[in-house]
Amino acid sequence: MVAAGPSAGGSIPDAAHVSLTSPGDVILGASLPMHGWSSGPPCSGGLFPWGNELAALFWFAIEEINNRTDLLPNITIGYDIRDNCYSETLSVWTALSLASTSERPQEDVEFTKISPAEYGNLFCIIGTQTSATSIPTAQAASLYRIPVISPFATSNELSDKRRFPYFLRTVPTDSLQAKAIADILLRFGWKYVGLYFQLNTYGIHGAQALLDLAELHGICVAFSVPVRHPGPAAEFYDAVGRLSTFPKVRVVVIIAGTAAAALVKTIQELFGIPHNLTFVGSDGWAYPKTLRDDFGIDLRALQGAIFVQLKYNQIPGFEEYYRSLHTRNVTFSSWFQGFRDKWMKDNQCSDLAFCPIPLHGNDNFLMDAVYAFAYGLQDLLRDRCNDTTDCNSTIQAITGQDFLPYLLGVRFEGLAGKYVFDVNGNPGGKYKILNYQFQDDVFQEVRLGEWEASEDRRLDVNLSAIQWVGGSRDPPASLCREICTSGHIEVPLEEKCCFGCQQCPNNAIVQNNLCEQCPVDEWPDASFQVCRPIVPTPPSWSEPTVVSILILSGLGLVLSLLAALGLFHYRHHVLIKAASRELSSINILGLTLAFLAPFPLLIPPTAVSCRASEIIVALCFTLTYAPTLLKVNRIYRIFDAGKKSNKPPRSIGPRSQLTIVLGLFAAMVVIAVAGTLASPTLPAKLTFYPPADYIEAFCEFGNGFLASLICNLLIVLVCCYYAFKARKVPSNYNESKFIAISVYSTLVFGMAAVPVYITAATVLQKVATLCVAILLNSFLTLFCVYLPKLYAIQLARDVQVSEWRANDKSPSGTGSTGVQPTVGTSKVQPVAGAVGIK
Repeated sequence: MVAAGPSAGGSIPDAAHVSLTSPGDVILGASLPMHGWSSGPPCSGGLFPWGNELAALFWFAIEEINNRTDLLPNITIGYDIRDNCYSETLSVWTALSLASTSERPQEDVEFTKISPAEYGNLFCIIGTQTSATSIPTAQAASLYRIPVISPFATSNELSDKRRFPYFLRTVPTDSLQAKAIADILLRFGWKYVGLYFQLNTYGIHGAQALLDLAELHGICVAFSVPVRHPGPAAEFYDAVGRLSTFPKVRVVVIIAGTAAAALVKTIQELFGIPHNLTFVGSDGWAYPKTLRDDFGIDLRALQGAIFVQLKYNQIPGFEEYYRSLHTRNVTFSSWFQGFRDKWMKDNQCSDLAFCPIPLHGNDNFLMDAVYAFAYGLQDLLRDRCNDTTDCNSTIQAITGQDFLPYLLGVRFEGLAGKYVFDVNGNPGGKYKILNYQFQDDVFQEVRLGEWEASEDRRLDVNLSAIQWVGGSRDPPASLCREICTSGHIEVPLEEKCCFGCQQCPNNAIVQNNLCEQCPVDEWPDASFQVCRPIVPTPPSWSEPTVVSILILSGLGLVLSLLAALGLFHYRHHVLIKAASRELSSINILGLTLAFLAPFPLLIPPTAVSCRASEIIVALCFTLTYAPTLLKVNRIYRIFDAGKKSNKPPRSIGPRSQLTIVLGLFAAMVVIAVAGTLASPTLPAKLTFYPPADYIEAFCEFGNGFLASLICNLLIVLVCCYYAFKARKVPSNYNESKFIAISVYSTLVFGMAAVPVYITAATVLQKVATLCVAILLNSFLTLFCVYLPKLYAIQLARDVQVSEWRANDKSPSGTGSTGVQPTVGTSKVQPVAGAVGIK
């Protein structure tokens, strides 16, 4: 049925005052684009093939429901279709004209120019074709509390129930499309992309949803540029110029409708083909034939592009139904009649059998919207009346406000899957994932898989079926970051979202993109992921310094052995007896221990070797300088006593001297053992700065060693004191002078060695300093005290041992000291045990 009113005045064009109606128990309104979009006044465009197809599908769905016995039996659905001419302004007019058929809120608003259906209650509207036209439609209908179900409006803006309380849709929202695009970017590792979006509600809200997801998942959008269509060419050239500003962007996301075509056309003009860009497109422009036929796009520019497209399903029986409508010899609405006539004229045919009108697509979301209305109405009637055959009064009393809760709660299996509306009136959704390819110079639209809005399933694609830009099988890289090797971290560069590499310190590992320094005794492994302990390096016996120390130690041991053999061989010689062979034997033992001291210091440190080296060093000094102290003390006391009395001093005999030395040695053993138990010398690690993959091992003397060191220092100081006091001993007594040289040198070497040892930068310097100090002291003692004796015994032509005689010149016996003074009143002339070498 066609209902038309007279021409309307004002800004409402005559074409908008046309409707297509059919009576029924209930009326389902529809706002569809029977006239296409035009840059001129509304409705100035030609009759729109797609709008006519949508109207036919709307009838098809209603007829199918009316013919069913299991859905709304005995209830007839009528319809009232109005033309919004693809105009936002006329969409408001259409919504108000449809809603006013049920209720008139303002008496001064006239919509009687269009005659409604003859009878039936209208409390729901299907439409419109875009988000831009659905927004004013939903707002206008909400004034009458009429629900609007849109099969095409995807904008997230329409999910705001405070603004659009009566809006629902059967098509997935842009937020779901944005999630699908984000999942594609993540799947291929595209973390640096560009974004173009159309400056309308579809593009703005879709882009905002994608930007939010990109921030959540660490995807950097290098630039986000809005584009208008229609818009000036300069604006498109300026937008495309961003690609030159960000040359590392190899993936471009475009969320737009017709504006995308102009954008791609501009990219082709500026960059040519191939341009090495990979497009990720939204559903708004995922129709390559339209891009080629209507906009002249060279489809080679889209090779490798990936598109997210709404998943449409075939509508059984609709194609035959649609073609039969145009071949029926009946009177239709002026829309259909005009479109059919124009089609036949343009194709120069008199029979549609020879030039059939093409079917653009199966818009199953429109059919599902009609079914949502039917199932919601059935649920309402089931609650309001027990017998649907006696529901006329109930049906006439239904309002949109009554119907909305049942519509939101509807559950049914539609062509696009199971429909369940959330609180915002949004369904779930599925998208096809398409890849544009060229095989043998023939364009192909290859379906890779799909994306579904569910918790257990999201993106499912066949990666092996993808063809990228230039026919490559490897996905392009769209990153603005260097590939950092081991031991480097990423650092931001001046360019937005770009990262370079910064090397960590040599002693640091990389953890969570941070440089973490290893402990001083550890070093990173080859991958700079784990700190590995550094194996400490002891002094190498191949070092020239170590070899020299070992040679000196060996020479010292040989000389000590020769000295010991000489003392043993000449043990009865008066010169050996005069120098106290018992103290000399202990002294030689100390020297031997001193020449052995470097060995535990040079071997790889262990707890045993370190404690042994501490004890050996402490005892070798005690065994060396305790006998020396008693010798020089004995010499001084003898000569000092000779000045005052003819009586010999006490405790100068062999037994007394040996007892004192052993007592000092025992005390030092106790001190050394106690010290090593209280604060032992243990293996330690010497680290370096700057840090290196090398540390050295050595024995670090503990505080316990300080006690034995102080005791030995006191012994040496006392030796120095008596050596100084004995400086006036007659010059023919050579041992006192050599002892003085030995102990003075020990102090000098000690004063030099201690600061060098403390400040030494390497273990070798520390060990070599200590070893050389010990060896030099030992060699001095050996060369100054014992080798001259052996030389005197073996090589001297005349060795005179004088005795202590009184004035009466009576001889006296000699002991092991070589003197037994006789008391007299005259001055003492000779020196006890003196050696005269002539």
